[in-house]
Amino acid sequence: MDKEKLNMLLDDKKADSKADVQEKQMGKTSRALLSGILLAFVGMLCVGIVLYASTTTRKIIADNEAKATFNMVSTLLPEEARVDNVKLDCYLVTNKLIGNKQTLYVATVNDEIKGYVLTYATALGYSNPLIMIAGFDKYKKVYKADIKFSQETPGLGDKVDRAHGNFLDQLSGNGLNDKNFEVKKFGGDFDFITGSTVTSRATVIATRDALKTLNEIDLDSLPKCKVR
Repeated sequence: MDKEKLNMLLDDKKADSKADVQEKQMGKTSRALLSGILLAFVGMLCVGIVLYASTTTRKIIADNEAKATFNMVSTLLPEEARVDNVKLDCYLVTNKLIGNKQTLYVATVNDEIKGYVLTYATALGYSNPLIMIAGFDKYKKVYKADIKFSQETPGLGDKVDRAHGNFLDQLSGNGLNDKNFEVKKFGGDFDFITGSTVTSRATVIATRDALKTLNEIDLDSLPKCKVR
């Protein structure tokens, strides 16, 4: 009988030992699973934060660019379009001459068009893209042109922008057929800046292409965009 009890005790110990091992193994598995879930959660949280920050930053940049463009538009419109009751409509223009999804602002007063502002890109610059923006009067003559974005060489190509001089003023007052839109070095009517012939020429030809596009535009066929 004592031997039978002893065997029973030994069996119980073995069972307890086996249970302890299983419990420890389950504990390790649970901890590993919990750690994995926690790491996955932290990873997802980090990805979410990065995506949110990236989206927010892009929105801020886009808003700032839109604001800067809108402020520029107000300085490029002809005088008769700079009145309190002016209405601005925004359109997207895609044309091989000026690039994809360029912005056209049309200024009207009492439903009568008083001016336009158009952005246009060119690949003729020294460092591309070179993006310009110009205001036009109701007769589609250049009122005032400016550089919207440029990567031209500092001290050379950037001499064409208004921060460095009045080179672009020579474009003002001209319609598509009023002059030969080429620099004098190549037989045209426009001056160029010595040491910056490529960029000078790019701005003149790009403005000619913008005039061509503006004269061919059918506003009713264009998709609209937000003014600001």
